[in-house]
Amino acid sequence: MKKKRIGVLLAALFAFTGTGCSATDARVSFDAEKPWQQAGYERCEYEIQKIFVGGGEDIVVAQGSYISELSTLGDDTTVTNEFTLTYSDKAEATSMSETGRLIQNRGLTDAYTAKVVFKKDSLVPVSAERKHTVAQRPLCAGDDGPVLGEKTENADGTYSYTLPAALSYADPRGYTYTADYEKNTAKLTTTEGNTAKISDTEYRRTYTPVEKNFTIANNTRFDNEQLAHLVRALEGTRREGSAAFYLSNFYDSYIRGEYIRYAMSLSCAEKHQNVTLDLSPDAVVFSDSEGELEHADGKYTVPCVQASVSISSSTPGPAVSMLITDPNITVAERSNTAVTTKKLLVQMTFTEYSYGSAGVNYRTIYTLKNYSLTPGK
Repeated sequence: MKKKRIGVLLAALFAFTGTGCSATDARVSFDAEKPWQQAGYERCEYEIQKIFVGGGEDIVVAQGSYISELSTLGDDTTVTNEFTLTYSDKAEATSMSETGRLIQNRGLTDAYTAKVVFKKDSLVPVSAERKHTVAQRPLCAGDDGPVLGEKTENADGTYSYTLPAALSYADPRGYTYTADYEKNTAKLTTTEGNTAKISDTEYRRTYTPVEKNFTIANNTRFDNEQLAHLVRALEGTRREGSAAFYLSNFYDSYIRGEYIRYAMSLSCAEKHQNVTLDLSPDAVVFSDSEGELEHADGKYTVPCVQASVSISSSTPGPAVSMLITDPNITVAERSNTAVTTKKLLVQMTFTEYSYGSAGVNYRTIYTLKNYSLTPGK
């Protein structure tokens, strides 16, 4: 049940949770030349919108940004990711826990920074790290507002909130992890909360730092922070294509007390989806075998592969949808069209379902807004 709550809080934070993995290693086939191989550098900036779709009209309840920067030096490729999402003060920003309790997100900001280093040819990870900051969330009933009480920083490194009632509270679950894939070790640090009664009308919720070390299984797998680039590099990312691979998940490893990797599946639709990109033709050029694509009103309309990525399980949860430019399309900067990349991720959508029904409650959409092949540009 706790894992479902994680999905509610973090579904938009570019991380997979779920259950189940196969007994044998997935066979992974990549393109002979990675999409970014010629340039050796990319910077993709995405606008994020979290949209409440469970009512009569779509309502934007949170906005943010996701920046992914890739660079290759020698045999290694490094990707750094930065994420931030800030919720509005709208009532629809309040979501639901797995027990039917309301989770108050209004006005809160979640963020993370991450880095992964992997081999440029095989994409096998070398190391990874992530610092994830999740705002404290109270659970409230009905129209009750958030109740946190006064925060106290304790000398022993713990911190506490004094509460006016014995409410059930969502733990912040901020965390950091470091992973050494060459030594097959990982460490995750987070907090655990406990509530104690201190008077007839007051309770105290105390959060204590905890640390967990893992031994990473020495078999085929990739790090979650590689996901976007991993999918782009897969040979199966094309019309009617498919693929299977594994992702490490260290937060779920902490929850379940053992190293967790998830068997993932990729499937691509038969038809393209044409996407109009808000990227200026004065800066970015899209071409196919016949030359530069036509553009109008300062925008390109580009054919994209419709890719779906999900956990291979009897209970996989909602898939992540990705729109990736067709493998035949090249992308370059207008100032240097000789250096190109391919299979650019232009949009990604996460879906959250409402508690107790199959209806969609939220969609979180990442849309590419800026793209560069030149460091510092």
